[in-house]
Parts: sequence; structure tokens; C-alpha cells
Amino acid sequence: MPTRVIHFGPDDCHRRMVLQTAGYSVDECHSLSELRARLLSGAALDAVLMSDVEGLAPEDAATLARMHCCVPVVLFRGTNLSYEDSEFDLVIHALTPPDVWLNEVDALIEKSRAARDGSKVLTGRSIELPGGSKIAIRSDAA
Repeated sequence: MPTRVIHFGPDDCHRRMVLQTAGYSVDECHSLSELRARLLSGAALDAVLMSDVEGLAPEDAATLARMHCCVPVVLFRGTNLSYEDSEFDLVIHALTPPDVWLNEVDALIEKSRAARDGSKVLTGRSIELPGGSKIAIRSDAA
């Protein structure tokens, strides 16, 4: 299954082509309503990438993405507008070469997948006690 990402905003630096060449499936969104619809579609998703362009609201898009999924949110900086960088899991500056940012995005997605898989394992391991209570079983307990 290919890595699936949503790219919010204009593709002013041909990121879609770079991502697709690397094997990614890329959905493009140009408005918050379009982003919301893609997030609510229920399709598997690995990350939300967004461009920093005047007239768009990357912080609003990041908030929307976090409300509907638990995947990394990446900002591609393109302006000198100030944002709260903590809204984003990765901030890529304008002149970063494609091979560098692609490696950073790949690593972030793999780290996120591992964390989600680990969470699923921990969530699935519990014992029901008398009275209906459950306790989690730690797999690292010695």
C-alpha cells in the first residue's frame, strides 16, 4: 500500500511530482472545506503536508487535521509570515532540497507509524477483572 498524504495549498514547488516519483499517493486540497472532506473520507492517511502561502491559513489547516486524524502535519515554509511552529510536526524551509525534505518526511511518517502501531498493541492488551474493570498489561514488564 503506497504512502498516502494530503497536500494543502498550491503546489508551487512541484512537491506533488517529487512525492509521486517517490511512490506516494498525493491528494491535493486548496481550501479548508476540501481538506475537511478528505480527512472525513475515512481513507487511510499517513501525513498532511501544507504550503505556507499568503491568503491561506496553515495554522487553521493544522488544527483541522489534528481534530480529525492523528498523523504528522508538515509545513513547507514559503513566506516570512510568523506561525507557531509547535502546531507542526516538521517545518521545512523554502530552499531545502527535495532529497533532504523527502528523507525528513519519510522518517517522520515511519516514526508516526511505529508509534501508532505500538499504541494499538498496548490498547489491545488488557485483562478484564471481576466487576468489569480492565487493567493494561505492559509488555516490557520484567
